[in-house]
Amino acid sequence: MSLDRAAFPLAKAPSMSSSPAVLDGSESVSPAPTLDDLRAEIDRIDDALLELLQRRMSVAARIGGVKASGPVNALKLRPDREAKVISRLLAKAEPDCRQLALGVWREIMAAGLARQGELEVVVWGGPDPAHVLDNARRRFGSSPLYSEVETSDEALAAAASRNAVAVLAIDPRTAWWTRLAAQHRDLWVFDAIDGPKGGKAPACLAVARIDPASLAGGRTFVISAGGDAGGGERSRRLLGLEEGWRLYEVDRAPDEVTAMDRYRGVIGRAPAFSLSVEAVVSAVQAGG
Repeated sequence: MSLDRAAFPLAKAPSMSSSPAVLDGSESVSPAPTLDDLRAEIDRIDDALLELLQRRMSVAARIGGVKASGPVNALKLRPDREAKVISRLLAKAEPDCRQLALGVWREIMAAGLARQGELEVVVWGGPDPAHVLDNARRRFGSSPLYSEVETSDEALAAAASRNAVAVLAIDPRTAWWTRLAAQHRDLWVFDAIDGPKGGKAPACLAVARIDPASLAGGRTFVISAGGDAGGGERSRRLLGLEEGWRLYEVDRAPDEVTAMDRYRGVIGRAPAFSLSVEAVVSAVQAGG
């Protein structure tokens, strides 16, 4: 949703019955707007924002009907589309408005998705549940229903059987990701949630029953039984290790790795950013 500046004209200073002030006997200036004038301008902008927001929600509801033609068991999430919207808007936003714009549009898109059907976010926070829950709320907004569970198995089961997204901590003591390769082959990692300040490694991963064709690009998640996950050492990061199994985050992977093939150990794909404005801007500049 982009806003046309022409839709928000600046408040005009009220007409004055007395003569305008004169400087140096030749130049006249209009009086500065009063507090009431500026508040009236804010009110007009708010009215226009509300109208556009309601129009956007109406269109989002109609999109839900079009999405109904997709895979029957998949959620109506479209991470690739969300990533394109965020990238485009933050590329246009002024630097001091980017963090606000990121939060606002995350919330707007979550509300639009809620118009298409109720969504639940099930969180397993590992050793730091409060941090993971906070990141999940920042990513998915206030529209979904949130619940916390005691084990990663409960979170995966919810994503497999309900209209739910599972957000799971990356905990070196719990290699829940190995179960995506065997028990939950219809679940895919679709987002790697970092903190607002970014960081080299994500704090948690978002998993859901999702159409693999709608996954965003940027980084691929691969399970390897001790072998090469592809892409070379410089473009991969080790996120988890258990009994010889490794979870890698791979950048700029070769085609055989980026292909959504469980037999090659691929368990998902995510944009190169999540909650960090700096990561979004870097991805845009890199063309990701």
